[in-house]
Amino acid sequence: MKKIIYFVALATIFMFGCSKEKINEQQNNDSYSSVKLITLSDGSKTSITMLEFRSNNAYDSTIKRFERQMERLDDAFLAQYDYLNDSLLNEKEEDVGFIYQQPLIDFENSLNFTNSMRQVFVVAEENWLDNDSLDLAKDPSNTYVFSIAEMAMLNTGGEVKIGISLLKLTKDGFVEFTDGDINKLIRFNNGDMTVLDEANVVTNLDEGSRSANCKPWKGENNYHYYANKKKVIRHVHFHAYPWKGVSKAKITSYKKRGSKWKKYRTNLGVANQSYLRDRDCDPKIQGWTGWKYKRAKSIKKGFTVWGAFPGLRAENGKSVYGRFVYPGNSNTRVLAW
Repeated sequence: MKKIIYFVALATIFMFGCSKEKINEQQNNDSYSSVKLITLSDGSKTSITMLEFRSNNAYDSTIKRFERQMERLDDAFLAQYDYLNDSLLNEKEEDVGFIYQQPLIDFENSLNFTNSMRQVFVVAEENWLDNDSLDLAKDPSNTYVFSIAEMAMLNTGGEVKIGISLLKLTKDGFVEFTDGDINKLIRFNNGDMTVLDEANVVTNLDEGSRSANCKPWKGENNYHYYANKKKVIRHVHFHAYPWKGVSKAKITSYKKRGSKWKKYRTNLGVANQSYLRDRDCDPKIQGWTGWKYKRAKSIKKGFTVWGAFPGLRAENGKSVYGRFVYPGNSNTRVLAW
């Protein structure tokens, strides 16, 4: 049954290949074919395996394509079983072995990419949910702060090669080695923070010593136990990459079953309102994503601004708003620290 659903979804992907979404020609040509699995070494015993992308555009467009594939796969499942109530729908999903992340799994397998961040996160999340009560401080999404599709592009250390640069993404920000020097990356991984002051190294990890009210990289999870054995995580964040700034709101639904928790498909809604600042914390740009509604386990909406580092900032309590709808509830959370 699982294969039938997957093949139906693949057919849907091809049928709707000419989506209403605007995807420029460069994105179409600069995607899957540019992805390579590479292993870099400092000449001694230390080596790092990661994916390589030709450009920032190739990296972003690959993530986008997988997100669309997963969305259409999910839509195909819903098209078959949307007549079921929430409880039966979630049971059906398990019975047929539906796997939302199947396109990412196939991608990793095709490249023999065995050390993706996604793989580590999935195991960590399953272990976290396999408890009678959840320790929110141990939620792996506090550490693995990226979308599931982006985690499939990163190795377990959050590293990827884009063009010439080596990029390391962490829960606190990024470090970019613009000359591709693997020795600097290895030194940083070994705790040598002096590398951040060297030539051809760009980072926002040092922003902690600057304005306390405006930050280039912040996120927040807010938990709501809204009904017996049911909860949602309402998430908002702002991440300033070297080439873009991303404001995002995401909601994920859970239900307790027996002595453990599981993600739970139900009616959800999300929207993102952004009021972003420049490096001096002055108002710069604002954006509204509009609403997304879906019977899902998790949905998100994001606002992206393109531009070179140091780019944009989020102001404490004033910049990134998530609007959320879930059974019996409609509310707003703002990114604050």
